[in-house]
Order: sequence, then C-alpha cells, then structure tokens
Amino acid sequence: MKRIAWWGELIAGLGLMTVGFLQACSLTFGKSIISMVLWPTIGLSAILCLYRLIHLPRYWKSRQFWVIVAFCLSFLLSTVLNMAYGWYDNLRTLVMQGILFFLIYCYRPDRREETLRRNHIFTGYYLIVCALMSLVGFGYMLLGKGEIFFPAEEAVPLYYTGFHWGRLYGIYWDPNIGALMCCLSAVLALDIFRRRKLLWMRLVLGFLVALDVLYIAFSDSRTGQVALAVGMGAYVLLWMSRSKWKKYTVVGVAVALAVSALLPVGIKAGYNALATTTASEPAGAPEETASGPEEPAAEPATEPAVVVGREEEYQGDISNRRLDIWKSALDIFATSPAFGVGHNTILAYVEQNLPDSYLINNDHMRFESMHNTFLDVLVAQGAVGLILYLMMAIGFFVTIIKHWEKICQVTNGESYALFAILIAMVAASFFLSEIVYVCSPMSFLFWMALGSLMQATQVENTEKT
Repeated sequence: MKRIAWWGELIAGLGLMTVGFLQACSLTFGKSIISMVLWPTIGLSAILCLYRLIHLPRYWKSRQFWVIVAFCLSFLLSTVLNMAYGWYDNLRTLVMQGILFFLIYCYRPDRREETLRRNHIFTGYYLIVCALMSLVGFGYMLLGKGEIFFPAEEAVPLYYTGFHWGRLYGIYWDPNIGALMCCLSAVLALDIFRRRKLLWMRLVLGFLVALDVLYIAFSDSRTGQVALAVGMGAYVLLWMSRSKWKKYTVVGVAVALAVSALLPVGIKAGYNALATTTASEPAGAPEETASGPEEPAAEPATEPAVVVGREEEYQGDISNRRLDIWKSALDIFATSPAFGVGHNTILAYVEQNLPDSYLINNDHMRFESMHNTFLDVLVAQGAVGLILYLMMAIGFFVTIIKHWEKICQVTNGESYALFAILIAMVAASFFLSEIVYVCSPMSFLFWMALGSLMQATQVENTEKT
C-alpha cells in the first residue's frame, strides 16, 4: 500500500503542476483541456487525502499543521459569512489550497527517502516544461508570430502570444508569471549545476539558466527582476556561508545581487540598441547600370524597431496601478475587518458595498486580485486570516533558522535552493498573488520546498540522505 500511495502522490502532483502550466499558457488558458486534467487530478487527490486522513496521526506531526488547519477554517468561515455574494468558486479555491497543504506540504518524518525521490521528479518536470514554454515563446518572437485573445470575463485582461506592448509574452498568459517561473527555474538549475559534475548535464543546466535570464529580460518584468536578484542573492549567501569560501560571503552576495539585478537590464539595453540600429540602417547606394546610374527608388516605409520597454506605461504611475489597487484593498478591509469578504466574492461584494471602488471603476479591467498576497489574505479573510498567515510565515522562518545546521546535513546541500525559492516567492508575493489561493507551478514548488525543509528538521540523525 505504501508504494501505491507513493505512485498516487507522484501522479497527483504531476497533475497539479500540469494544471498550473496549462493555466499559465496562453495557448491553453480557459480551454477544456484544463478540465480534462483537473478533474481526474482532483479525484485522485481526494482519494489520497482520504488515505492520509485515515492515517492522520502520522501527518499531523508536520510543523505548523494546526495553524494551517486554522487558516483553512478561517477561509471557510469567510466563505460562509459572505454566501450572499457567492460560494462555489470560494469552495473550489479552498479544495485546491487544501490539496496543496495536505498532499504537497504535509509529510511523514519517517518517509524522507520517498519524499526526496518524488520531489526530484517534480523538479525535473518543472525545469523541462518551463524551458519548453520559454523556447516556444522566443520562437514566436523570432518568427514575428503573435495573437491577441479577448476573454469573455471582464475580470480577465486581454492576453497575448508573441511580443506585444514592449515585452515578450511568448506563450505565457502573463509575462510576470512567466518571469517568476523562470526565476525559480534559474535557481534550481544553478543549484543542480553546482552539485553535478557531468559535463553534458552542466551544459544543459547552463543553457537553462541563460534561457531563464533571457526571458526575464525580454519580459520586462520588474517583479521577475526583483525575485531573481533576491533569490540569487539568498542562494549565494546560504551556499557560501557554509563553503570553504565563507570568508568571502559578503563579496559573493554583493556580486550575485549586482549581476542578477543588472544582467536583465543590460540584455534589454543591448538588444534595444541593436534593434534600433538595425531598423535605422540606410539602404545601400543605387547600383550602376550600362545606361548610367539607376534612378533611386522611393524610400520604403521603415518598420519600427521592436524594442523591449514599457516606459510610457509607467508615466504618471510608477506602480502600474498597484497603489490604487492596494488603497482599494484597505477600503474593503475597513468595511469587513474581522473575517473579510471571501476570496472569489470580492467583486460581487464591491459592487454592492463600494460601487465607487477603483477595482471596478478604471479604464483597464475589473480587478479581483490585489497584486499582493498579504493584502489578498487581508481582504479575503480579514485580520484573523492575516494573523494566521503571518503566524505560519514567522513559525516556518524561525524553524528553518533554528534547525538550519541539521537541515543542511540532511539535505546534502539541496536546502540552499529550497530556502532561496521560498525567499524569492515571498519577495514576489508583494507584487503578485502567489503562494495561497492559486494552483500555479510556482505555488506548488513553494509548498513542496517548504515541506521538504520542515521534514528535514524532524528526520532522525541516522536517516540523513
């Protein structure tokens, strides 16, 4: 039964990641293929969760287990209190979040080896799919191919394939999502590059890191750039502080921050200079013929250079609408401070109670996300939900710091990338809705990495891997 459960958890995890990738891809976003993968995955996950419930005493030892349960109950209470504005979408979000918590995060301290093998497969799958999506995206750009999609829902913005509005969408539904996905991929690939000595593997991993950085540069995603700098800085800090070069840790971190922050900017500037120069090059001199010089033809219309950048979009609002959205979030919180208004019922609540809110009165779209995970929780679950969320965050962080030496011994150095992923995701969550309420590949990696680190703190010393 143990082996059957392991295979079931592996298949369910790959299914959850696939759903996330399909939702993040412009070519499949909103298509029926998502449901074709989603419902079998939910069915299998439900069976596995039931199996874990039967053996609950083996899993409630997972750190912060009861705080997570309280957070989910808080979400359920907010849903019940706001049923007048809808309930089904909230319930569906709770189910998906519960699966991430109970199936991907929760663990048995005595099953470290099985968890490790499963997580390695998840990591490889993530790297492969992310690389394929980025490669296809650059293919669209090089071929000049692009499409515009007009969603039926007002809360969903226009989305694209190819290069639009000064940034590379590729086949990612949102360049910020694609950039964050590539950031985590770069951290994971760099870590495997450090630990593996095979030449062919290092060549492949080096290519993946370069591809990820290129997409972050061409997506012109400031969130991706922040996450990359934070993630790489954290990774170098964690690694060098335990290496033979630990006395150079400060220098190494400074270099990592500078390179990861400036490299996308430099790539963007270099490409724009080349594109502008190429587009403005004059045609060659007219050819000489037997009857004399050929009359110069009328100068053809010059194609505008395809350059990366959204400077015009930031004029007058450097936050790109986020400050107005965050102010609206605080306005909503003021009307229901204790338990919030529910996550998927925000727009319905705002329409009835705050009809002048920026969320539904702007020239862009109807915003149902706060573009900040902390504010998402504050609006959806009120002060109670945010307190529980912060309790989880602080508890996890303190546990990692307290047991860092043991974690590093148990994980044989993999912990550097896992912890760096958590830090990068938290940094990105100040500008994106991630970690909770979403079933994205990045949130999957977050809870997988967190579970692996927490499990390492409870493994007996004789079980080091």
